[in-house]
Amino acid sequence: MKVIQLFLVLILLSGCNKANIESKVCRFDAPRRTKVSFVGVGDNLIHGSINSSSHLEDGTYDFTNIYEYVADDIQNSDIAFINQETPIGGVALGISGYPMFNTPLEMVKNLHDVGFDLVNLASNHSLDRFEKGIVNELNEFDKFEDMVVDGVYRSQEEFDSIPIFEKKGIKFSLLSYTYGTNGIEAPKSYHVSYFNEEQIKKDVKKAKEISDVIIVSAHWGEENSFSSSSYQKRYAKLFADLEVDVVIGTHPHVIQPIEWVKGKNGNKTLVVYSLGNFIGGMLGVNNAISGMIQFDFVKMDGNITVENVSWEPLFIHFEQFGQDIVDDRNNYKVYHVSEYSNELAKKHALNGYDGQVVSLDYINSITKKVIDSDYLE
Repeated sequence: MKVIQLFLVLILLSGCNKANIESKVCRFDAPRRTKVSFVGVGDNLIHGSINSSSHLEDGTYDFTNIYEYVADDIQNSDIAFINQETPIGGVALGISGYPMFNTPLEMVKNLHDVGFDLVNLASNHSLDRFEKGIVNELNEFDKFEDMVVDGVYRSQEEFDSIPIFEKKGIKFSLLSYTYGTNGIEAPKSYHVSYFNEEQIKKDVKKAKEISDVIIVSAHWGEENSFSSSSYQKRYAKLFADLEVDVVIGTHPHVIQPIEWVKGKNGNKTLVVYSLGNFIGGMLGVNNAISGMIQFDFVKMDGNITVENVSWEPLFIHFEQFGQDIVDDRNNYKVYHVSEYSNELAKKHALNGYDGQVVSLDYINSITKKVIDSDYLE
């Protein structure tokens, strides 16, 4: 009897009556729910040995095989973010690795083909090839209309504009900032987007007027530190107070925690302090341990929330084929840790180098130490 009464109450609340039930006009519609999936990875840090191992016989470059084991994750997500750590100035400006990087133009198409559509270009290496490097890489990205970039600019007009894009009826904006450019001063004030509280407030205000969701790319923190710094926490709180939805952090070259930061209006901002290196040739095992952040933007009844946050552990593999560990390396690959093996670890160039050990136990221990278990699948 109680079940029947509850059913009648639901009918009345839904605006249905006996007449329209019998005429089959009455429908019980569930609230409309839209989900936009997101994945993000860290620093695409292209050292000299990565350039060399990706250099083809015809003189061109192809980096796509490096990312083959994670390409499905990238392509199956509605939004895929990457931090392009090194400037893409092309062969005309001299391809080089550390310390003044310059990456082949082919990298832009390779990132597109792998499935990335959201790219940060604001890093401490943004000016390694000065203004010409910025112009060259932006001209190359212009060839792919479905890729959104931010962080470096060719004009004041570009600097003042907010990059926006739309997925499933939800409008997103991307704001990118870097703590600095290794002491190199930008020829024009608009060339690089730096952390500046007043500029951030201005940018967020404009972004709110034209978009539903704000994603911030934050190039910040102390290198090789597993903990967030006071500088990072200060700006994380500012972003939360401004009601930014998500902050994706890069630069430390190691992983750092995930945190929900409460804003002054009671909102919460998801802050991923550092994803580590997505690919790179640094000579520390800790620098080869990274992660892929995954979550969903969910729109329900006009409200948008960030849900289903998880961290997928990644690891960079490479091997040594000659006497010089700096230059003689190849077989660069990004692996899911779940698909890596101790057999592969034994072949890693860093296994035994400078007393280091590469093993699944070590990789997993660092990940579990830094990332809260709530986010680990």
